[in-house]
Amino acid sequence: MLRRVRTVWVLLVVVALLLAGCGAAQRAVEKAVGEAVEGAVSQVAESVTSAEAEPTPAKGAKGASSTQPTPAPTEDEEPTAEPESDDDDLDVSQVSALDLLDSYRMVQRITWTSEDESGTDQGTMEWQVSYVREPAAVHWLMSGAEGPDSEETYMEMIQVAGETYANFGDEWMAMTTEDPVENPWSQAASGYITDDAKRVGRDTVNGYECIHYRTEEADSFAGVGHIGQGEYWLSTEYDIIVRGIASWSLDSDEESGEWEVEWNVTEINEPISITAPEGVSRPGLPEDVPLMPGAANVSSFAGISSFEIDATAAEVSEFYMGALEDNGWTYESSMIETMHTFSKEGRSLTLMVDDESTPTTVTIMLGEE
Repeated sequence: MLRRVRTVWVLLVVVALLLAGCGAAQRAVEKAVGEAVEGAVSQVAESVTSAEAEPTPAKGAKGASSTQPTPAPTEDEEPTAEPESDDDDLDVSQVSALDLLDSYRMVQRITWTSEDESGTDQGTMEWQVSYVREPAAVHWLMSGAEGPDSEETYMEMIQVAGETYANFGDEWMAMTTEDPVENPWSQAASGYITDDAKRVGRDTVNGYECIHYRTEEADSFAGVGHIGQGEYWLSTEYDIIVRGIASWSLDSDEESGEWEVEWNVTEINEPISITAPEGVSRPGLPEDVPLMPGAANVSSFAGISSFEIDATAAEVSEFYMGALEDNGWTYESSMIETMHTFSKEGRSLTLMVDDESTPTTVTIMLGEE
């Protein structure tokens, strides 16, 4: 089941990224990526109904140098027992969303073993999220594997200062974005909280004073399944669950298995630095390729930049013929009237102009000869 959730997420993000090539496509990219993150988060919490920090830099391109790993959760004091009463139930509707915070780090890990008509599925997936409201920036990472012999799944994305950097395990890709940075996690973890939780005491967890709640033998989780136990620590200062552990089982005609999720929130409203990954070129045109005056909806992705402009194909071609020559580029050929190639010191440039739409779409592709 989780395999299906993850596969849908991967395909959605990859297809969206491949669309980047014009202003309209870029907007689709931004919307799809945002929906992919939000959708994947909610699907993990809701997937049982259909049957279901910062990263430590790794070798190669994985991991950005601007972030630090989230410390392991700690329970700093022995809990102080309190009598239970019907008035001490956890009110899920009063749990605040994480996006109301100025900053935080969170790690969430889910492990499972399940079986359905397609066979046995087991594994561990982990999400690491860092978020800063001002200046807006977010860094998230997803990693894990299904079974001991499976290859690790790895996805990472950083959004900062109008730029998005994505890494699917091999190398970073960069693109521009006009949309504001949004918190990808918000109340995701609250999907694992039930109103059956009873107050059992007070603890200090992850450095925060908390009320400790516990759920045992609840009838259902997200509408189906069977809760084995849930433990929740609600910060008395921030009204968020700074630590949660929930386990549940499912036994139906479609699927059976056991799942456990744990999440920890740290560094609430503390200074967190999120920057572009080290050694990765910023998206956009290089200094020797000028942007045509009047360009709008400018986007850049994997060496391809595009924009829209109120000009004819002839006017765009005339501008770039002169501007590129002034910057040391040599004109090579025109395969068609709206496609021109240039070269400079081992580099290649292809200019494509589409004036069949309004406004005109211009695409510039840069590469090595």
